[in-house]
Amino acid sequence: MPEDYHSHPRPEVRALVPSTARMVVDVGCGAGALGAALKDERPGVQVRGIELDPGAAARAAAVLDDVAVMAGDGPLPPGWPAPDCVIFADVLEHMVDPWSALRIWRGRLREGGHIVVSLPNIAFFSILDGLWRGRWDYADEGVLDRTHLRFFTRETAVELLEQAGFRIERMERAIALPEDFLRREVLSRVVRRAVERERQGRGVPRWLLRVLDAASRQFLFAAAVTGGRDETKAGGAAA
Repeated sequence: MPEDYHSHPRPEVRALVPSTARMVVDVGCGAGALGAALKDERPGVQVRGIELDPGAAARAAAVLDDVAVMAGDGPLPPGWPAPDCVIFADVLEHMVDPWSALRIWRGRLREGGHIVVSLPNIAFFSILDGLWRGRWDYADEGVLDRTHLRFFTRETAVELLEQAGFRIERMERAIALPEDFLRREVLSRVVRRAVERERQGRGVPRWLLRVLDAASRQFLFAAAVTGGRDETKAGGAAA
């Protein structure tokens, strides 16, 4: 597992945590760098972590309020208060059933609670290039990390959150353009305009949305609980 998994503070993820959040759970917290940075930025915020790797969890315990060594869909540790924000930073794609995991955590959130999610995009241009050449090559990190069990496009990532009972309030993209000069120069102008239109809430033509999706290595979401706790939409889990 790359070191960044355990030690990256993820500013793009922290920026999506609501300013009102005071009790945060970071699922898959690694060594706690994200949570520690969040605590430094926002005095008074409590961050508890969940991490499968005992070594990383031990490091996280030194900088977070508490850490449990367990799977992300396990029971809430004894004594932990209900969170008002749960972070899944590059975690759901590693789970056998992320649909159920989100529904479980939805039931644990306080009223008005939020989740923050980052997911790799399987429709990223480098993956599409590989498929065009007949290749699907796993790697030690990235979109085709060999430990990934589930894969999502923008549309299916949105469905994942909505079917678990969340309303997406904000979406951001991690843009990564091809390295060759010609494609980079052409795409940079197109993508820049498309991102601006999307952020302004203006309509983006379908063809341009596909270009923008192909340039997005990762999607980041901030989503709020919808309705009451018993109104979660059913379904969505893959066999």
